[in-house]
Amino acid sequence: MKKILVTGVFGTGKTTLINMVEKRLKTLNKNVKTISEVARECPFKLNHEQNAFSTSWLIMRQMENELKYANENFDFIIYDRGLPDIIAHTKIVLKNDNNDLLFYKKLEDLGKVSLENFDYIFLSKRSDKYVIQEDEIRVDDIGYQKSLEDIHVEYLKSTGKYFIPLDEDNESRLTQILEIIFEI
Repeated sequence: MKKILVTGVFGTGKTTLINMVEKRLKTLNKNVKTISEVARECPFKLNHEQNAFSTSWLIMRQMENELKYANENFDFIIYDRGLPDIIAHTKIVLKNDNNDLLFYKKLEDLGKVSLENFDYIFLSKRSDKYVIQEDEIRVDDIGYQKSLEDIHVEYLKSTGKYFIPLDEDNESRLTQILEIIFEI
C-alpha cells in the first residue's frame, strides 16, 4: 500500500486534483481510499480565529485518520491535507508566550513523525490561476494564503523529508503524480 499526501494551502486545487487522481487510479483497477481534509469536520473556529482547541481537535482527527487505515488493504490511500497544513495555520495565530511556543514545538515534532508515514508528499502551491471560493473554512484573503504558504514550505523544508512541488495546471499535476507513483 502506498500512502500519498497532497498538502498545501487552501484554494490551490488540491481536492479537485485528488478526485482526478482517484478516478484515474480506479480506471487502472487500483483499490483507492481518499481521506478528506479534517478541517471540514472541525466544530471549532478556524483560520484567523483558530486556537488551541481547534488545533488540538484537528491534530487528533488527522492522526486518527492516519492510523485508522494503516492496516487496510488498499493499493493507494490519498490524504487531502495533513499535519503540515495544521502546523502552518497554528503558527500564524500563535502568541509568543511560552505555552504557545512549547505547544508549537511539539506539533512540529509530531508533524515530522507523521510525514515519515507517507510514501509520497506532493505540495500544491498557490497560483493566481485558482480563484479562492470562500466557504465555511476558506477565506478570500490572498495575503493570508501567501503567508500560510510561506510557513508551510518553510516547515516542509525543515523536516528534511522529500516533497514534490506540483505544476500549476491540474492536468499536468495529474500526469506528474502518476509518473512518479508508477515510476514512469
